[in-house]
Amino acid sequence: MVSISSWADLPQDLLRLVIAGLILPADCARFRAVCRSWRSVPSPHRIPWIVLPDARSLQEGFSETIFTFPANGNCIGTTDSWLAMDAVNAQTCTHSYSLHNLFTKTTVSLPELDKIIGNVAKTFKVRKVLMKSSPTGLVALMTNSYNYPIILVQPGKGVWMPRKPQTDLLSRVIDIAFLKDKLYGLTQAEDLISLCIAFGSDGLPTVTSIEPVIKHPASDDDHVSEESRKNRGDYIDDVLIFEVLGDDQHNGDINATMWYLIESRGKLLMVKRQLRVPVPHVSFFSCKVEVFEADRSSRRSAASIPGLQSGGGRACHAAASSDLIAYERGGEL
Repeated sequence: MVSISSWADLPQDLLRLVIAGLILPADCARFRAVCRSWRSVPSPHRIPWIVLPDARSLQEGFSETIFTFPANGNCIGTTDSWLAMDAVNAQTCTHSYSLHNLFTKTTVSLPELDKIIGNVAKTFKVRKVLMKSSPTGLVALMTNSYNYPIILVQPGKGVWMPRKPQTDLLSRVIDIAFLKDKLYGLTQAEDLISLCIAFGSDGLPTVTSIEPVIKHPASDDDHVSEESRKNRGDYIDDVLIFEVLGDDQHNGDINATMWYLIESRGKLLMVKRQLRVPVPHVSFFSCKVEVFEADRSSRRSAASIPGLQSGGGRACHAAASSDLIAYERGGEL
C-alpha cells in the first residue's frame, strides 16, 4: 500500500477522476485552488457554461445562481467570461451599456454606444453582441434598426455606423461572426458578405468595403422598395420565416427555419435549424439541424458537414435569444 503524506501527493489519475465528477464551475475553481499539483490537472471536455437571462448558469443539467443582475439590467451577449450588459434607467427609460467580467468583477463602460442607442423605442432590440478580444478589442452589435443594423464599437475610441446604401444591404443580415480581421454577415437567402475593417490613427474603426463572398440568385428581398420599407416601420422583422403546414399529419402546425453563423477553428460554419411549433403554439422543438462549411475561396455555396464527423469529435454551439441550439458529442449531432 502506497503511503501519501499530503493532499498534494495524490496521483494524477485519481485527481482526474475527482475533477471529472465536478459539475459546477465554482466547484472546479475550488478544486484548482487547493495547490499547484491540483491546478495542473487538465479539465475534462464539457459543454460550455451557459448563462441564462435570470443570471443562473446551466451546466449539464444543473443550474445555480452565479451573480445577481441589477434590477434594471439585462444580458444581451457573451464572449468568453465577459457579459455585455444593458441597464435601463427606470425613470428616464434610457439605456447604458457595459461589459462585465463574471470572474474578475471588472466592468468596462461603453459611453460611445450610449450616445447612439441610449434613447430608443421599446421595440428596439440588440440581437447579438460579439467581442473580438474582450474587453478592449472591437465590439460588434447587430440590431433590429434599419438605421444602424450593425454597429462597431472600439471602447474608449468611437463607433462606426453604416450609411445608405450600406444600411439596405446590412438590414438583411440575420447573423454575424468574426474571422481574422473581417466581420461576416449571413442573410436569409444564405448569402455571405464580408466587412473589411480598418482603424484610423485615432483608433476609430471603419469599414473600408463590403464584399459578397457567397451570392445566390436574386430574391424578392433583394429589391425592397422605399415605400415597402416605410410600411414596415423603422425596425426589421423577426428573423424567423414561418410556413403553416396544411396536411392532416401536422394540422395547423407551423414550420420555422433559423440560421446561425459560427466561427470554428478558422472556418465559417452555417447552422440551419428547422423548428416545429405544434398547436396550440405554446412551445416548439427542433426537428432538423444541418451544419454547413462556407467555401470562401471559390465563392460557392456552403458544403454540408453531416453530423460534424469530420470535426474529430468537436462540439458546435449556437445561441440566440438565450436558446442553446445544438451540440455534438461522440460524433452525433
